[in-house]
Amino acid sequence: MSQLFRLHVGAAACAACLGLSAAAQTSASECEKAWTDYNEFKQHNAMEPSRYPLTVHGAAVRAACGPEALPVPPDTDTPPVFILRKKPKPPEKPKPPKPATP
Repeated sequence: MSQLFRLHVGAAACAACLGLSAAAQTSASECEKAWTDYNEFKQHNAMEPSRYPLTVHGAAVRAACGPEALPVPPDTDTPPVFILRKKPKPPEKPKPPKPATP
């Protein structure tokens, strides 16, 4: 192998390592921010404690930190299926009567 090829492979490997570490740091900071927002929401709102994980802030924590971070019942984060129904057709206008035959 040429030395130039080795240099490119080494540079690509270093770039990949840096990219992975940056992604890990970003996800960790997003997770921490989501938890901070969630805890602040809990301090400023009063509701039944079991309802806090079901809020938008709880969903943000699960999205940033993983579903195990804030357990909820299955299918909590699945949006409901909307059923679109066609509008009924308006009734047909009555046809004019046929002329009488003699």
